[in-house]
Amino acid sequence: MNKDLPLDALLTFLSTYTLTHKEIFNTLRTALYNTTQYDSDKAWTIYEKMVQYEVDGHLKINHYGHLLCILKYGHSPSRLVQVIENMRQHKEITPTNYHYSQVLYAMSRHGMWKEACQFIQSIPQPRPNHYHSLVVATKNSRDLDIRVLESMVAALLEGMTQKGILLDRVTRSTAISLLAKYKQVDLIIELLKAVDAVWKKANTREERPYNLYMYTSLIAGCARQGDSEGAKKLYVEMKRNKIKPNQVTYTALMDAYGRAGDFTSAIRLITSHQNQYRRICNSMLTSLVVNALRHDNLLVAENAMKFMTKKKIKLKETDGVLRAAILWLKTKQDVDFARKYFDELYAKDKRFVNSIMVNHLVKAYGRRGDKTNVIDVYRTRLSVPLAEEEARRKHCLIDALFHCRDIPAAIGVFISMRNQAMPDEITMAMVIKGLVLNNENDLAWKLFKTLQSNGKEPNLHAYTSILKSLSDRGSCKNKRASVNMDRLDPDLLKAAGIQFNNLDFQRPSVPITTEALNLFRRLTGFHQPNVYIYTTLISCFAKNNIYQAINIFEHMCSNEINPTVETYTALLQGCAIFRNSDLAFKIFNHMCERKVEPNEITWRYFLKSLLRARVDKKHIDIVGELSRNALKNKANLC
Repeated sequence: MNKDLPLDALLTFLSTYTLTHKEIFNTLRTALYNTTQYDSDKAWTIYEKMVQYEVDGHLKINHYGHLLCILKYGHSPSRLVQVIENMRQHKEITPTNYHYSQVLYAMSRHGMWKEACQFIQSIPQPRPNHYHSLVVATKNSRDLDIRVLESMVAALLEGMTQKGILLDRVTRSTAISLLAKYKQVDLIIELLKAVDAVWKKANTREERPYNLYMYTSLIAGCARQGDSEGAKKLYVEMKRNKIKPNQVTYTALMDAYGRAGDFTSAIRLITSHQNQYRRICNSMLTSLVVNALRHDNLLVAENAMKFMTKKKIKLKETDGVLRAAILWLKTKQDVDFARKYFDELYAKDKRFVNSIMVNHLVKAYGRRGDKTNVIDVYRTRLSVPLAEEEARRKHCLIDALFHCRDIPAAIGVFISMRNQAMPDEITMAMVIKGLVLNNENDLAWKLFKTLQSNGKEPNLHAYTSILKSLSDRGSCKNKRASVNMDRLDPDLLKAAGIQFNNLDFQRPSVPITTEALNLFRRLTGFHQPNVYIYTTLISCFAKNNIYQAINIFEHMCSNEINPTVETYTALLQGCAIFRNSDLAFKIFNHMCERKVEPNEITWRYFLKSLLRARVDKKHIDIVGELSRNALKNKANLC
């Protein structure tokens, strides 16, 4: 047969002339091997004709391998499953693990985790690479959630416990990273136990499937997600397996406690570490101070500093990160005192200070509105920082200038970054946030739209700022505020690349809530919404439609995102606006069930909702007394 002969002409020839079964098979087999560029549709058509002419019984093991190898790059994995089923019907042909691998590879490309689970169960003796395809299929799944991960782990556990499969290193790493992303620490531990059990029975020379490095990495991953409970479970499991933690492990665990705000466990850990090793770990102290400051817990940070003073830790024994943390604390207490500390370090040795310390001072003076000191500190001569550090310095300068209410100067720094091709999504978000802070919502809106039109999708912080501007647009405060665009030089805005001059933020073409909901739907296509996005969106709707705000709140909880006190406060503000006391009580009860402590603003809106709904005065008095006692106890604790 001429290999250049079109397939349609070949099939017409077969239907026109009478040939023996062997001749038909040889012709179609040659056509199959002449299929170029892995044309799966053409290969499938040839195979269908083999079945139609009942010559597929002549196919050998290698023929099926070639066919499946072409089909696996197609759009329909079900075709490969059909080929396997047809193979099983021929007694003289038995599918091999290679054939099964082709099918699972196709399923993994399309994210067909459920089909992969079922298919593996039909394989007499599955191999480790088959389970790797299952894990990849799970990773590529479009509907990946906890339920899917549980099914994947169940299939892996069945393969290990019942069939003695020792998973490959890459398979284990991929599965564990997926579980860690969704904070499924219990499943990780269960999987590791099974892997270790199979490893012991296999008596292989391969090193133990999990070690100090892996546990430390998992604990650090939990720390980044603020999952202190997960980090603690991994630490306990690590010690149970007699794997000795090192300084990096302790620091990662410390960071997990600190990020979650569990300072009781953090202090207990640092005390235990000191008693065991008879020395102070600077990285653990740094983590404690930094996370305490992130949570605005000055008491813990100050006690940590007193502890350092008591132990007479010398300046040379500290590193740049710890010194930066100390200065950050001092800026929280008194920025002028912090500046004096910085100058003393600078006078002793320029290497004792760094750009992070400058950033803390710039931001602190910016919060105070002291532009003179902002510029003075920013110009401090240090060793040339890395490009990333230089960008961070300018971020802090932009933020400080916005807080000093000098919009042209802040935009000027932004333009200088544009000229150096430095601005990134963080810069854009910071400029948008600063414009919203200064009630330049129209300009922020235009910059936001400019980013989208240029194909640069704004990050979550930018979305949060824009949603906040929508939330505030209809408030009395913003109705009184005048947005004077004329005082900003048009050439300055042009240099900043801000377009869409025809947009009018104050006179939108659609309602505020519609615009906010459209924004939320768009951002879910690029980002995973967090508690701040949900809270801002709820705040926007609570002022216009309290029941729609409740729907968003329920959606938030269903996605296992824990509401904060700010979330409940926004809902109670909506209850006050719409005079709905029944809903206010339900929200407050939900808050108590979640053990979220109300603050002064929360109590105020709760009481306001009761007053505006004309609830019986004796009930209001009871709530008022509860609020006074709660706030008094909180003040005493502080």
